[in-house]
Amino acid sequence: MDRKDETMNLEAIKAMLSDVPDGDEFDLDSIIAEVEGGTPAQAHRASRSEPAPSKAAQEKQPPAPQAPEAAPQVHVQAPKMPEAEPRKATPIQETPSAPQAAPRTAPKKRAPRKAEPEEQIPDLTAFEEAVQDERAVRIAAREAKAAARQEKAAAKAAARQAKREAKMAAKQAADTEDEFDDIPEAEPPAPVIASKRAARGTKMTRKEARAARIAAEQAEEEEEIQLRDPAQAQRAFKRRAQGLSVRSIVVLILAVAAAYLSLAPSFDVLPLPVALDAVENPAIGIGVLLLLQFIALFVGIDVFGMGFYNLLHGMPDRASLVSFAILAALLHGASIIVFDNQSGVQIPYLAVSILLLYAAMREERGRFAARARAYQAICSAEQPAAIYSHYDAEDDACRAVKGPLHAEKAFLTEMERADTVDRFSMIYVPVALAASIIFALLASVGRGEPIRFFWAFSAILSVSAPLGLICAFGASYKNVSRRLLASGAAIAGARQANLLRGTEEVVLTENDLFPSGSISLESLQNMGRLSDDKVLACAAALADAAGLELGRVLTEATRERYGVTLAARNVQEVEGGLTGDIGTSRVVLGTAALMVKMGIRIPSGQGEQVCSYLVVDNALAGVLTLRYQPTKHTYRAMRMMRRMHMNAVLAVRDFNISPAMIETEFDLRRGFADQPDPAGVMRLLNPDYSNGDAPAAILTREGAGAFVQVLRCADKLAGAVRSALTLGAFAGICGMLIVAYLVSQNAADALPVMNILLYLLLWYIPVFIITQQTH
Repeated sequence: MDRKDETMNLEAIKAMLSDVPDGDEFDLDSIIAEVEGGTPAQAHRASRSEPAPSKAAQEKQPPAPQAPEAAPQVHVQAPKMPEAEPRKATPIQETPSAPQAAPRTAPKKRAPRKAEPEEQIPDLTAFEEAVQDERAVRIAAREAKAAARQEKAAAKAAARQAKREAKMAAKQAADTEDEFDDIPEAEPPAPVIASKRAARGTKMTRKEARAARIAAEQAEEEEEIQLRDPAQAQRAFKRRAQGLSVRSIVVLILAVAAAYLSLAPSFDVLPLPVALDAVENPAIGIGVLLLLQFIALFVGIDVFGMGFYNLLHGMPDRASLVSFAILAALLHGASIIVFDNQSGVQIPYLAVSILLLYAAMREERGRFAARARAYQAICSAEQPAAIYSHYDAEDDACRAVKGPLHAEKAFLTEMERADTVDRFSMIYVPVALAASIIFALLASVGRGEPIRFFWAFSAILSVSAPLGLICAFGASYKNVSRRLLASGAAIAGARQANLLRGTEEVVLTENDLFPSGSISLESLQNMGRLSDDKVLACAAALADAAGLELGRVLTEATRERYGVTLAARNVQEVEGGLTGDIGTSRVVLGTAALMVKMGIRIPSGQGEQVCSYLVVDNALAGVLTLRYQPTKHTYRAMRMMRRMHMNAVLAVRDFNISPAMIETEFDLRRGFADQPDPAGVMRLLNPDYSNGDAPAAILTREGAGAFVQVLRCADKLAGAVRSALTLGAFAGICGMLIVAYLVSQNAADALPVMNILLYLLLWYIPVFIITQQTH
């Protein structure tokens, strides 16, 4: 658009809007003058027909600055004037002749005058500057947000670094305490992590809270633990188990005899002399039952006395319930003889109390036998490996790790620790005793019959300690320890078994997956640069310098071919292989993926075979076809891990072993195995990785078979104990409530000895089946 056309358009617009009333708030001449480059004051004076300033005054004033010629083109839409007040404009069709009446003459040149301070020429780029200012504000806001995000990320990184430093400091503090007798005063790594998380105000994960709780419990209990000599403990526990086995048989015979004397009066088909009939002749009949009870007490006096001893020392156990049940049965039998014509059953529950004593003795027998086998496993190995339940704070995972036994007496400490059933008994036994006394008082004194207290107390206590609760641990622990001893392993107890059961990943090394003898060389493809023995020697030198089992296999193959072994220098592990110097040559041994990264062309047609490629001075020298043969025990172990829903973490340095290879060789689902980066593998292989954790089991054999066998037995033991305790507690609580109600109603016909025995035996059947699963 040229200057002439622009002037025409402005004049046309002026003519179209000529009917707009002239006011101070809207001056069309000033707007047009401003667009043309003049001053608003000039346009306003011209429209008012004011006289122009004199020539002398114009000469005194300096010329006004000329606006750039491009300005009118940029701001040609200035007549919109957002500052003007809205009003109705005259329609175009009402003044059709207005455009023709407008003269097409150039605007008159006005004399330049000096702009007054209050009438400065407006900046034509003000609108653009305002837009740019808004854009700058938005850019500044975005930059501020980005800076805030960077500061937040830096704070998180600093917090993670502080966490790692705290963990390493705690581990170093634990390393300096090698003597077991000096109990470490510093908190273990888990409590340190927990305290620092609490100080930062962050939320702990469930796994981290579990690890912190376990570590705190261990620190509290270590002060009261007294260790035993393994050899002496093995012999003592073995003798004790054998003695309890023989004596429990005698008690079982007495229990059968007492049950016959108690049930015969109710069945006519059972022959019984009248003199021994407790119903017809209570003094003699009940006297014989009391005699059988005293004989049983003499045979099992150690179990009976230990129940009261533990209760008085603030450590009530299941034997405490048995001891009180025996005492209540004796008082009930004596009360029947002393007090004639009292309400209640006519035959006391002496047969039930003798049966409970037999169950307690069998439980102790199984526990002592299992501990004797555990001490035997300790004595059979000079340097056994330990299995830990380790919480990895970096990966937030609970892992079963096999490592060295950091402290010589650490496993002995775990053997003497309070077990799961002991912890449960310290809660259940006081509650059951208190509930039995309260219910017995309500059913007797509350009903106005104090003599009924002996019957009520004996009946409620007889069902408060079901057979499944008494035999919840000993038999399962004995069965598991027998199997573990055959595998060269031992587990400390149900509590440690529960720790191993809570792991979700198992750290496996290359010796666990492919023990010695399972790797072999099948073929060698020579590319013509070196001889066959030189190719084998170079590959063997690299693998042997890295400490791999593959190096031993290749070295033996080199010697079988009468080759000369070489030495490698500067051996480094890279992703997918090894690099090093042999003589003056740079040698690389790795997988096909490494060759692709290096740009080395490899022959095709390898299929699913495991191949290692040897490169000498950036040229392919040979292809080694290897065979990784899974052993029968390892194959079963990996399948067992799959059934237990555990995943494998491969802490292997052999570049040929990968998660895909393991899943293929052992027929496992995809995603079963995982492998960290080389730095993570070195962290898992560090002997101090599990330092600070309590050993849950020991192992004297290599391979994944024995390792997974320990985990399987721990899972069975922990599950059996938990199920038995749950069923036993449910049976005991329900039994106490039912018997308390029946006694309060004086329903003696519903509570004979036979019904109590049937109730106990029926609830023991599922526990017996669960225990058999641990064989």
